[in-house]
Amino acid sequence: MRIITLPYPDNREIAILKDLLNSLDVWVHLRKPTLPIDDLRKYLQQFTAVERSRMLLHEHAALAVEYDMPHIHHTAQQRRDWSKTAGLNSARVIASTSTHSWADFNGLPACYRAAFISPIFPSISKSGYGADEQIPLLGRSNMHTEAVALGGISSRSIPDLEGSDFQDFALCGAFWQAAHPLVEAKRCQEIFKLFRKTRA
Repeated sequence: MRIITLPYPDNREIAILKDLLNSLDVWVHLRKPTLPIDDLRKYLQQFTAVERSRMLLHEHAALAVEYDMPHIHHTAQQRRDWSKTAGLNSARVIASTSTHSWADFNGLPACYRAAFISPIFPSISKSGYGADEQIPLLGRSNMHTEAVALGGISSRSIPDLEGSDFQDFALCGAFWQAAHPLVEAKRCQEIFKLFRKTRA
């Protein structure tokens, strides 16, 4: 299970994420596109090294190295730029990325360990996104990259992923808008593990 942070500051976010990281088997995607780099440093310093080892920075590869966080996440544009550099072959970098079709996902190079595919269902956090065009639940031929479902995932919609090609899922809107975020995350994780186990 993966949790994506809110893009904007939120006073309760750090406490919730620390509880999450110490309670569940989860990866946290730190996506703060407008946060100044010094503020992002202060943000990271509020987590222990063990907690940061379960976090992925979006965009800031140099900062990830500074805080010994080998997991990074690339947008589609960053993926194109990075593939032209030595970073592609770095043994220390564990990269994930974002895709918006099975064709994009299936064309990823083997250096990407995981990739979001979205939107699966209409987005909860981005009004209108995914309402008219959603990714089919089947279509995977790339077996070296973990397929992570994103978009509209919640405890209500996650049962619809049963029998799909997805190996994992990510929460954003359903998690942050829940009255009890950790309860929602745990419920989603339990449901997903149940039908993955049945399929296995």
